[in-house]
Amino acid sequence: MPRTAPHVAMRPPPRSVRWMGPIAALAAVAAAPIAAPPTHALDAGTTDWIVQHEEARRVRVHIPLRRPTDGPRALVVALHGGGGQGLATSEPGRHPLAVFQTVADREGFVVAFPEGSMGADGRRGWTDCRADNTLASHTDDLGFLRATIAQLRATFDMPPARVFVAGTSNGAQMALALATTAAEEVAALAVSSGNLPATPRAGPCTTGPSRPVPALFTHGTADTAMPYLGGCVANLGGGCSRGRVLGAEATRDAWRVHNGLTATEATRDAVERDPQDAGSAERFTYAGPAPVVWWRLDGAGHPPPSLLVPVATTPAAGPQNRDIEFAEVAWAFFAAQLPEEPTL
Repeated sequence: MPRTAPHVAMRPPPRSVRWMGPIAALAAVAAAPIAAPPTHALDAGTTDWIVQHEEARRVRVHIPLRRPTDGPRALVVALHGGGGQGLATSEPGRHPLAVFQTVADREGFVVAFPEGSMGADGRRGWTDCRADNTLASHTDDLGFLRATIAQLRATFDMPPARVFVAGTSNGAQMALALATTAAEEVAALAVSSGNLPATPRAGPCTTGPSRPVPALFTHGTADTAMPYLGGCVANLGGGCSRGRVLGAEATRDAWRVHNGLTATEATRDAVERDPQDAGSAERFTYAGPAPVVWWRLDGAGHPPPSLLVPVATTPAAGPQNRDIEFAEVAWAFFAAQLPEEPTL
């Protein structure tokens, strides 16, 4: 189980006060300098931090077992879906997003799993750019994520060029919302089963990213929860209470416009590792300074693709693609965007 360490004003405590009693620890942290502790003072492994932005929420932080002597290579913020497992998505073997921790230990980057806000349905999710999602909370989730990234950047001395965001379902929509409204803070994003809103909220959600942001997408052609052709999100009870989205191909093409790739022809290749799943995974790569990589998962439904963490087929979710590992293809895409590679 992850450790929980005391924190004040989003500052992780120095190692010297980590195991003090709560009163002594809080006093010591308050008296500590504002500068984040050096990387070597933070233990490898998984710890729950507390970030305060309108409310206190957990952020599960995994520090790699193996990393360069001058600090982690990158920060990956992984966003869980809505109405489901929340931070349990970080538990190994339980959800494909948890594979990011295995990749992080091998590749030397930090991965953080923030906790969404409580929606009107009593479950945790994200208030993204959908103006017509009546089940979303009124919490400033974008502000919470920006505060979380700021704290992590300060702790690990991480420039924005090494900060990446990934997500699935509602978490994918939130990753798109963060890149849309705070493009200067995100080097690239990778989303599984996430589409842009058909009716975005006024302001930055409508005006779009301030700069091109490299993006990787995966989407199953049989996804009805985040409908491949667009429409109501997870509309099991009718009423379209979670709002409407563009289709997967329209989302891809909108991001190509953002990134100046409308005239770029895609290179294509396919992966078929599991002949027992619904179909192959076909990759479309739109190359450029801010590339777009789009994985079409033929016959697949809503779950993130994974070889390591199988997800059972249900009427609501549909079948999982098992030809690619979402965390692996996401990291390979992120690593290609890194400004320079430190030595491990």
